Amino acid sequence: MEKSISMGSVAERLLDYIDTAMQHDTNYEIATTLVKNYSKLRELSIGEIADMCFVSKASVSRFCRFMGFADFKDLRNQLEHDVLKTGLFPHAFVEQLSNDTEGALASYREAILLNIETTISAANIAKLPAIVDDLHDSGHVAFFSHHFLWDVGRYFQSRLTIMNRPIELYLDYSSQLACAQSLTKSSLAIICSIGGTYPIRYPEIVNALAASGCRLLAITQNTSSAYWNHASCILSCGVTNNIDTGKFGALAAIDLIVMEYLRRYGADSGTGE
Repeated sequence: MEKSISMGSVAERLLDYIDTAMQHDTNYEIATTLVKNYSKLRELSIGEIADMCFVSKASVSRFCRFMGFADFKDLRNQLEHDVLKTGLFPHAFVEQLSNDTEGALASYREAILLNIETTISAANIAKLPAIVDDLHDSGHVAFFSHHFLWDVGRYFQSRLTIMNRPIELYLDYSSQLACAQSLTKSSLAIICSIGGTYPIRYPEIVNALAASGCRLLAITQNTSSAYWNHASCILSCGVTNNIDTGKFGALAAIDLIVMEYLRRYGADSGTGE
């Protein structure tokens, strides 16, 4: 099996499995034990993890492959790239949060409001009719993202499903790549990437999208990137990711699309007036 490519933290992958597992079997028990002891995992060997989970080392190895990792070593390597507790927010903001909580939260609020205000702009609103027409008329729609933006995509997927517009969304690299390779000229791909780094991180997926000839909607703050030269449309999701606030702009952009789709096509799906 080829080495897997991370599209999020090990924690995100474990939690997604735990939150959606229908069967509480050995794999489920291993996953819940790993989450409960997450801060220790970087220092533990496969034998120590097996003992902690009351299973064999072979069971841990099978679990790693079940979760999409090549092997235990691959899981450990990806753990090394996980966000540490000290990296959840910028160091300067964490210090300010301790020394000047009111000022820190004011800065946080201002960044959120700026992103939402600039996302709900006249320029963005003018693009919405063409975006939702394309969304409605495309034979196949797929949403590509990583990390927190998975949750934004899942929200988008659930809202559009209610209006009878199915959207494909996958959380791991191999499934996203296979999806990209399955698209055609009648398809629509949506890439949500606040900083515009998705094409840099996952060029094979983006190349597959380009080769498919599908239309591309980019939702990003990095609207001038050359990576979006082939995009059919670029929707801005704010102007700053300071204190990790770009996600609010991304959610606002998605909500604009959902509201416009509801306005134009909601009656067709029984969700309008």
